Amino acid sequence: LTARPTTRVELTVASGDTGEATVSPATLTFTNASWNVPLTVTLTGVDDAALDGDQVTTVTVAVNQAASDDDFDGVDSEILTVTTRDDDAAGLTLANTSDLTVTEAGGWDEFSVALSVAPATNVVLRLTSEDPGEAMVGPSALTFTSANWNLPQVVILTGVNDAVADGPRQTVVTVEVDDVQSDPAFGGLSATAQVTTTDDDAVGVTVSPDSLNVVEGDSAVFTVRLTSEPTTAVAFELFRRLDVQIA
Repeated sequence: LTARPTTRVELTVASGDTGEATVSPATLTFTNASWNVPLTVTLTGVDDAALDGDQVTTVTVAVNQAASDDDFDGVDSEILTVTTRDDDAAGLTLANTSDLTVTEAGGWDEFSVALSVAPATNVVLRLTSEDPGEAMVGPSALTFTSANWNLPQVVILTGVNDAVADGPRQTVVTVEVDDVQSDPAFGGLSATAQVTTTDDDAVGVTVSPDSLNVVEGDSAVFTVRLTSEPTTAVAFELFRRLDVQIA
């Protein structure tokens, strides 16, 4: 205080936005003995998940007229400002992406996606498979709002069956923000995961039947097929083996 009161003086300290900054204590009391002893007010920033930049909050110090020396009733309130520095950044959070594996026999795996902070408007994510002939991704789009931004949404990966003996194949799955339909703060963001498709094909030849009896002057038929799809032509040479017995 700037002068000694005859009785006590009580001041209230209030934050204009307790979601950004809080004050402690909320009440200061001076007496005619301690009127010139400074009392400390602590301002504390509130951590939120909003991508709202630096926020300015007014803090008001006012005389509680009902609990104070009447001589101080006409004292104007003091208003100061405090800036809360934002520590949030727009980002995508992918979870359970290690060792993702699917099989050609319809086997599937999954991972989840969420946002790192709450958006001001909706954020739409597009999901694509680098090689849909090996692994499919679904759904093709995810939508996050300011209400569900931190609730992980599941992405399903499914193996695609082919007839090629190509061994295990790695496919990159991309999660990318649809800039046109999303909060501009998330524009240009993307993340990836990698999934392995295990192969159920093997290189080989099947002959059917594997033995024949042929009457002289007659004919018989057998078939030859591959056990997997080749990447180039496969040619076979057919020859007759003579069994020679020496007496």
